[in-house]
Amino acid sequence: MKKIAGAFFIILWCIPLLGLGQEKGKSKFQENFQANGYLKYMQTVASLSEGSDQWFIDNLIHNRLNFSYYANDHLTLHLAGRNRMIYGASPELVPGFKKGFGAQDQYALNMSHSWASGSSYVINSEIDRAYLDYNKGDWQFTVGRQRINWGVSMVWNPNDLFNTYSFFDFDYEERPGADAILLRRYLGPVSSLEVVYSPSNGFDFHNFAGLYKFNLWQYDFQLLAGYVRQNYNLGMGWEGQIGGAGFKGEGSWFIPDYAGEEASLVLDISLDYTFTNSLYLHTETIYNSAGATSAIGPIMGDFQLTPKTLSLSRFAFFNEAQYQISPLTRLGVNSIINSSDGSYYIGGNLNTSFSDNFELLVFGLFFFGEENSLYGMGGSQINWRLKYSF
Repeated sequence: MKKIAGAFFIILWCIPLLGLGQEKGKSKFQENFQANGYLKYMQTVASLSEGSDQWFIDNLIHNRLNFSYYANDHLTLHLAGRNRMIYGASPELVPGFKKGFGAQDQYALNMSHSWASGSSYVINSEIDRAYLDYNKGDWQFTVGRQRINWGVSMVWNPNDLFNTYSFFDFDYEERPGADAILLRRYLGPVSSLEVVYSPSNGFDFHNFAGLYKFNLWQYDFQLLAGYVRQNYNLGMGWEGQIGGAGFKGEGSWFIPDYAGEEASLVLDISLDYTFTNSLYLHTETIYNSAGATSAIGPIMGDFQLTPKTLSLSRFAFFNEAQYQISPLTRLGVNSIINSSDGSYYIGGNLNTSFSDNFELLVFGLFFFGEENSLYGMGGSQINWRLKYSF
């Protein structure tokens, strides 16, 4: 399968060449074909624990390509992926890093290929979008690797059953997808019904869920139910305003289809407000009925992020402030506090644009807590990144 993935990726990068045969005018293929992407360079300087005098450096070169072909008014094909090369301390010092870098164990199909690796580097290519989209009238049908975005809140999404992501994975704006078949029926301007089937982990697990969206009292609501990750799921989400502030939230009830674990509720509530001077404030709280009420300890290598494990403590609290210093420069701070062990994270970001397609991001992550706490062994890191979009 990895050899197939490698060959598929070579074909992917060659697609733009198919329409270059004509020198005069554009072919029909060229007129219906769109391509874009970006090139990034990011350097990370990190210490592995609080107060440590040892610092480590990683360098990441990250190229993304997105392709779309509009076959007609109803049918569109999308193909996208990324090439990444990381070199520095992590491939050598972090156990299992090379195996996990670009791993697609959660997918039905493995479309990731590591071209080369050494004691201090890994070069990997992966496809994270490959789907066909057909729409006609009030119906939409999508099949392939796609993002099924059922989340409402901005940090934690217990309604996002098919492609959970981590807030700390800030360099992956597109977020992961899922191998799935989606059927959507639009019932009106603000209401719809969709059904999803998604095999995962090499077809070892089969996931089904449905989502109903509607508007009531000037709020957007959603109800969902399904069987995902060997859990029966019932969920609800909402989005609206209170006094000009965004008020949104989502919750899911998980009922395990196996022994040894009780049913649990994960609920997230979010408030955000933008002042006239462009100051943006955002607070968010997550509750996990199965979360710990005592010291958690650091996350181990076999940890799997799912909608049930978005917070390992009973409560976690997120706060954020962002300010637009100038039209091209944004400054912000954010934090997460775990209720169970008192450990906490503090982050800061500076984003500035040099032009429409060239920008600089500086992002710091600092973790604090006792040795046996969730964030106590997180250390600190400062990342700076250049991004050129095309």
